[in-house]
Amino acid sequence: MAYDKHEPTISGESQALWHRQGIESSLMFATSFPEHPESARVLTKADEELFALDEFDRVIEVSQQILERNPPVDVEFQRTATTLLAHSLFDRERFQEAEQAYVRAQAFVPANDPDRAAIEERIAASIYKQAEAKQAAGDAAGAVDDFLRVGALAPNAKVRANAEYDAASILVQNKQWDRAAVVLESFRRTHPNHELAPDVTRSLAVAYLETGRAIEAAAEFERIAARDDEEGEVRRAALWQAAELYETSGSPTNAARTYESYVKQFPAPLDAAMDARQKLADMAKAQNDARARAQWLAAIIEADRAAGAARTDRSRYLAAKATLETVEPHVAVFNAVKLVAPLDRSLATKRSAMEKALAIYGQALDYGVAEVTTAATFGTAELYRNLGADLLASERPAGLDAEALEQYDLLLEEQAFPFEEKAIELHETNARRASEGLYDEWVQRSFDVLAKLVPARYARSEIGEDYVPSLQ
Repeated sequence: MAYDKHEPTISGESQALWHRQGIESSLMFATSFPEHPESARVLTKADEELFALDEFDRVIEVSQQILERNPPVDVEFQRTATTLLAHSLFDRERFQEAEQAYVRAQAFVPANDPDRAAIEERIAASIYKQAEAKQAAGDAAGAVDDFLRVGALAPNAKVRANAEYDAASILVQNKQWDRAAVVLESFRRTHPNHELAPDVTRSLAVAYLETGRAIEAAAEFERIAARDDEEGEVRRAALWQAAELYETSGSPTNAARTYESYVKQFPAPLDAAMDARQKLADMAKAQNDARARAQWLAAIIEADRAAGAARTDRSRYLAAKATLETVEPHVAVFNAVKLVAPLDRSLATKRSAMEKALAIYGQALDYGVAEVTTAATFGTAELYRNLGADLLASERPAGLDAEALEQYDLLLEEQAFPFEEKAIELHETNARRASEGLYDEWVQRSFDVLAKLVPARYARSEIGEDYVPSLQ
């Protein structure tokens, strides 16, 4: 008491010296008279004053004395001593002991006490520091365990999210994919709007890929693609990878949805968007959805046309193949029309279907794609050949006598002949491509037809074979 009363009357170094002497006097009193009613209060006050002077080593010593007293001092003094002990141990980087002291201090703090949150933050910080030390020492497993202990012992601490993310990062770096996925999933549930959420999504995508969880990985890549703050190229690549993963994982509905989204969002670069349209067309075909197939083929053709100077070899190739396929319904209509009496009417219908098919074959030829050119040439030739053959096989009018029927047949032959000649000419054009090094299914089929139409010239088995070596 005397020290306390005199201290305000002096200043400077004298006051500081007097203050320290007062602390030492209090410590001596408390130590000499431990059973005195004021002993615990005096010792605790000295502890607080030492802490204010940053005398952390002495605080640790005095705090332990207070806590070791038997019988125990009042709870109020225990709380103070435990808190000062924890702070001092933390300052001295004795983090494991600091954690234990903070946990002990927390037991003295009621749930509604405003100091409880600060204690929880210090528990988290103590554990985090231990984890950092283990990580620096190369103890990855120990670091992960400590980082995860933050959430267990200090669930409301601000550093919890960083600790759990750091644990996941170590697991990813060490390719412990299964455990990394568990930690990352927990992070997302607990901190859905955290600033690290985008990084968590990227890491989860990798973890799922590495553990064979392709569909879940695809969903993560979709998340990446949906983030407006991601770079455009990152979003594009992520959406493409999501679509591919859905496709290869047997999820056609998701694959189609994602490829369609890709086409809408990323029409450029052209080749990738064209490939996406082709995949959508192929998926429609696999689902026997003729309407959707036709729509995507038309989209391929239009996208190539609209690209103008930006067209590529790939876009032209896909557009050429799509154009060639669009002729099939018209060829089917042509083949379905039977030439019956009266011939002029059914022939007009058949010629109309033929003209539509020929126009599309012409468009396919304009692309200059080799395999499409041979197919279109073959198809065009067959239209002419079949028209000629159908004329000869057409229904004869009723009521013709033998002489009239003979005259009618001669007229049909005259009409059919130019069509057969045109067919031969086109098939020969295709066949000549073999000598130019272009030999495929359609060239061979032209040879096969020519062998029937002009057997004297083409009905030799070695004709097609002579050109095969040039392709090897």
